[in-house]
Amino acid sequence: MTRELTLALAQVEPQLGAITANLDLVMRVTAEAAGKNADWVIFPELCLTGCNPELLGDRLIELALGADDEPMQQLARAAGQHGVYLVVGFIEKRAIPGVVYNSLAIFGPQGSLLRTYAKSHLFMNETLHFRRGPEVDTVRVDHGVIGPMICMDIGYPEVARILSLRGAELLLASAGWIVEDEDLWELSLRARALDNLAFVAGVNLVGVEGNMHFIGQSMVVDPRGRVLAKMGGEEGLLIATVDLDQVALARRRALHLTGRRPELYGPLTEMT
Repeated sequence: MTRELTLALAQVEPQLGAITANLDLVMRVTAEAAGKNADWVIFPELCLTGCNPELLGDRLIELALGADDEPMQQLARAAGQHGVYLVVGFIEKRAIPGVVYNSLAIFGPQGSLLRTYAKSHLFMNETLHFRRGPEVDTVRVDHGVIGPMICMDIGYPEVARILSLRGAELLLASAGWIVEDEDLWELSLRARALDNLAFVAGVNLVGVEGNMHFIGQSMVVDPRGRVLAKMGGEEGLLIATVDLDQVALARRRALHLTGRRPELYGPLTEMT
């Protein structure tokens, strides 16, 4: 018996600051993905608002959403209606007024919000607009364990490793990756897959927002770091089926996790 999942990576170009239009886009693409028998529909970083915080400016607070806000409820209902897991990037508000996070919302096929994840490693001037997420953790679902990451998180091996040590078999990498770092996109995704003997689904924005030119190139990578499916720079859906049982097989054959020497790794947690 396998644990096969069909992933739909939604490579989209949102409208900057237009939650209603972007929500309509997410709903439409989710329905399309469900029609192709997707189990997971995964959208890029900040796809409900656009990704350039400099251009959004003071509107970041106004555009922030909490779990009880109607757009989030609509997304939960859509996940339930189509019977899919749905992952959407958004600006999140939590307990402290005026403090916002660059987050992912993960909805389940029963029509509920399972959890949110706030980006833990911010990129350059994002630190002026967002608070860093306070934790890195997994989501346990019916068929296995999922590890969410957002854009710059992908560049830190520690993030994917912690998720994998906590059982993650599929790393979801939602991004707004830009043309200046195009050479690092595939390299980073393949490295995180091989480092941790896990599947990686990297879904990226397309389009231009001011000085940010997003490259697309969404892809799915297997536990040996091989690219299974990849898009170019256009909008669209990338559909790929993975078997999570291959993760356990890969981890029995290689020693990336079982051969670790934690007693040697103390300096990794020291401030420099």
